[in-house]
Amino acid sequence: MRAIVTQLVVVSAAAAVATNDPWSPVRSVLDGWHFTDNFAVTVGNASGPLFQYTHGNFSLTTPVATASTSKWPMAMMMVGLVHDGTIGSLDDIASKYVPWWSQDPNDLKSTVTLRHLLSFTSAFGGGIPGQENTTHTCMDSNKTTDYLACARELYEQTNLSGTPGKYFSYNSIHLQLAGAIAVSASGLDIQAVLQKYLFGAYGMVGSSCAYPSPKVPQLAVCLVTTALDYQQFLLRTLRYDVLSTALVAESEKDYTPFLRPYYTLYGLYAFGHFIECFDAINGFTAACDDAKIQCDPGAFGFYPLIDRKKGYYMQVVAYETAVNYPRAGIPEYLRLATKPLVDQVMAGVNISSTASHHEPSLLGLTLSDVNYIANCYLHPKECA
Repeated sequence: MRAIVTQLVVVSAAAAVATNDPWSPVRSVLDGWHFTDNFAVTVGNASGPLFQYTHGNFSLTTPVATASTSKWPMAMMMVGLVHDGTIGSLDDIASKYVPWWSQDPNDLKSTVTLRHLLSFTSAFGGGIPGQENTTHTCMDSNKTTDYLACARELYEQTNLSGTPGKYFSYNSIHLQLAGAIAVSASGLDIQAVLQKYLFGAYGMVGSSCAYPSPKVPQLAVCLVTTALDYQQFLLRTLRYDVLSTALVAESEKDYTPFLRPYYTLYGLYAFGHFIECFDAINGFTAACDDAKIQCDPGAFGFYPLIDRKKGYYMQVVAYETAVNYPRAGIPEYLRLATKPLVDQVMAGVNISSTASHHEPSLLGLTLSDVNYIANCYLHPKECA
């Protein structure tokens, strides 16, 4: 009997310790997620990291290709050249720095600014989120060696699909041309630009950008990074460590107000990332406007965000490739299911008794979402 009482005391003590950790319920439910084998979740505020979790054969230093999750850091890298005066303004026209860029007032390309390129409203090419419009060009080849020559080829061979500033197209061309401005304005090669204005500035010591080649990386999709490194980017952006508050605010504006009435997969667009309104069939809603969440999902399952209203960052880091690529959409739903829990913990609410039960305030998925997740995991070949 004494042994049984002793065991109960030990169990009670362990439960008390677990209860004292506000993140224990989040860790517990993430342990029970069976639809993504390997992933990480990290959360932090302006004071630094608060919660770091790994699942399966994955660590915070596991290198992952990010695909479109490259776009946000690359856009902020370009803003860094405005911050230090190398580029005079976000509204400088490209021809101020790039000698082969048209100055003909009758050519709409002559009106394109750095702001247009970073917000993907330059009108170069086409494409929408989930269906990025790319064709085989010099930026897709590992044999291309001259960054500016390739950028010029893209510039000359790509037609405008609309009026700059009034047309959104989701593709890799905008950042590639922005890179031409950065290289021309700074006199640095593209890898030196990356090192100075991104990896060095944000403390991303284990990251690189060399796809498909180091001399001509495709900036919109090239980033290979780790959960720890991307966390540094999110943290330093959240607390305005690298760029001025004013420039970060410019980077987080809505540059696609003309899309507000329509369905978009992730929301409206800022500099290289979305103002989140996930899968909103009714267009950009008032609730999304009020939430003020900046995010940049990638094709392999990486989903980082900054919640400006609540003052924290969060990322779901996954890398679904090869056989498991059809499952790459699942971590988006893990983000939807996890963030309500994180919101409560960040607000100081004890969720030790609610996280594992039917609690309306913590619900984030519909039956359709669950069906999608289960089908993609169980039948990857059938998952669109």
